[in-house]
Amino acid sequence: MSLSEWANIATIIGSMAVFGLAVQVLIAQRQIKADHERSRREKTVDLLIEWDKRLKKESALARKIIENLSEAQCRELVAQQKLHVNSKLQTLLAQFFPNFTPETNDNGEIIINESLTAELRWHAITYLNSLESVLVAWQYSVVDREIIEHQFSYLFKPADGHEALKDFRAAAGGEDCYPAIEIFAGHIREKRRKKLIQKANVA
Repeated sequence: MSLSEWANIATIIGSMAVFGLAVQVLIAQRQIKADHERSRREKTVDLLIEWDKRLKKESALARKIIENLSEAQCRELVAQQKLHVNSKLQTLLAQFFPNFTPETNDNGEIIINESLTAELRWHAITYLNSLESVLVAWQYSVVDREIIEHQFSYLFKPADGHEALKDFRAAAGGEDCYPAIEIFAGHIREKRRKKLIQKANVA
């Protein structure tokens, strides 16, 4: 066999080795990606379980009460001041404060004293802190973003009266205190806007 033929064989063997190495690298990359995706899904499930554990009846009631407050009332609540609220909240207040005996002002509004507003504020802050921790994981793609968006977008649905305590958040510091919530809210709004545009273009 001539020298040139040996050289050709060596080139072919070398090419095959490079190709084999490239295949191994590709398989390794796919395995790493698959492991990463599986890990993210597992973390997502763990996070959702933890979220469910943190959710309390009081937190849900606090959210419903606060969603009925004005911006000014939310600022008063953050400052733990006495609140005068609409009488339609009496049922929710009775559920939230089992021993609550309502007093009313001359306008028929229910008066919530400072000790009760402090408790209401504490539940709201605890709820928002829990939500922020979930959405920080979403923001940095530590978890499966699609699953989190599917599970939490209902909290940002103004048509149903839900904006994740928007006015209270603003009074409590807004994006400085809850940046991930603000980013998530903006993301969900943008997704809905694009969806509406697509529907309009189809029509």
